[in-house]
Amino acid sequence: MRTLRITLAIIAIMALLAGQLLRKEQVLDERAALAELAPGAVFSGKNGSPPHYLYGRDLAAFNSFDVTTAVRGYAGPIKVMIALGRDGTIKGIKILEHRETKNYVHYMESRTYLDRYIGKSVHNRFKIERDIDGITRATVSVEALARTVRDSSRVVASNVFGITVRKEKNAAAENYGWAWYTLLFAAAAAGYFLSRRSRNYLRLRDATMIAGVLVIGIYLSSPFSILHIFNLAMLRPSFSLLWLMIVITTLLSVAVAGRFYCGWLCPFGALSEFIGRLPVSKWNIPREQDDRWRMVKYYLLGAVILAVFLTQRVDYGNYETYVTLFSLHGNTLTWALVVLSLLANFRIERFWCRFLCPVAALNGLLSRKAEGYPSRNDCPMANRTNPMISECVRCNRCYSLPKQEREGVAEKPFTIEP
Repeated sequence: MRTLRITLAIIAIMALLAGQLLRKEQVLDERAALAELAPGAVFSGKNGSPPHYLYGRDLAAFNSFDVTTAVRGYAGPIKVMIALGRDGTIKGIKILEHRETKNYVHYMESRTYLDRYIGKSVHNRFKIERDIDGITRATVSVEALARTVRDSSRVVASNVFGITVRKEKNAAAENYGWAWYTLLFAAAAAGYFLSRRSRNYLRLRDATMIAGVLVIGIYLSSPFSILHIFNLAMLRPSFSLLWLMIVITTLLSVAVAGRFYCGWLCPFGALSEFIGRLPVSKWNIPREQDDRWRMVKYYLLGAVILAVFLTQRVDYGNYETYVTLFSLHGNTLTWALVVLSLLANFRIERFWCRFLCPVAALNGLLSRKAEGYPSRNDCPMANRTNPMISECVRCNRCYSLPKQEREGVAEKPFTIEP
């Protein structure tokens, strides 16, 4: 495991550096966007403060990123070309560039959705589900788009057309998804530590897994993804509280309790385990073959690290079944992988988690060495006796207090599994 960890770290660092050196900044064709927003119109050159194009005296067009850079979606700013009339109403809108996950924002890019902004005034509040219709499972992204359009349009309306816009309280356009996630994480953490002391609390794990499916999967549609780590590594963090809470709590839990997220919160892992509990006989995979297959997820992780960091394209790493399933969007291949991964659980316990999941691979690589997990014959991961801690999802079924804890001795210093 140490060799694998070092190898993947070297691959990640070298690919990230190479990608930064080879990256070519995309030149946005703003003139083409202008021609689409106002066919036949001849705009002036780009000038003024903020920079904008003019068509006569009554229409100004601008790139929102020239006006406001502070608003970010899940993976950075959403750059929009906007045509604004002298009366302060939006006459045209086109998304120029974004790095959001396609699964969640494919509808946001459509003409049907963007046309909902046409005719909106800079005096509107641009509140999702009030002034602007929302999109299920894309809250952070659509709110970022709405704030981008609102803030940049108001600046241009004021500086170019002299329109006075009533100031509002600078309240964050967040819903309370982050609070629901934090409560669920706290409940799962409490269940984890309680069940290490007494098996009477093991049922709490089933409760948090069900809640994970309902809250993280269906309601928030925000399972922890390897894409979070890719965006973080490429310095594209989100300012969304939900994004920050998901990343911070998951990485913290890995440091403290290894694959805790996999075993207590992951909605796809929960579905897989519940399917695996159905009374269907399981295939007996020889240990050597099982061990080889479990290495596949690490090879896949290395491959997508190379692809993403070299190209600086996060979407090249998007093969995760939970992203497709809970966004309700994907291509034929990704949906086939979802179906295969779920059906396979009838015969192979937690098929996706054991053999393919990039988050499982990452969390396994970062898992600390821990005693007290000897495994047993009803292990949800079908782990053999004394498994590598990187394959343990910390369900606590087999957990027994190590000798030093029973005697009240402090735990060993933090170490990473060799």
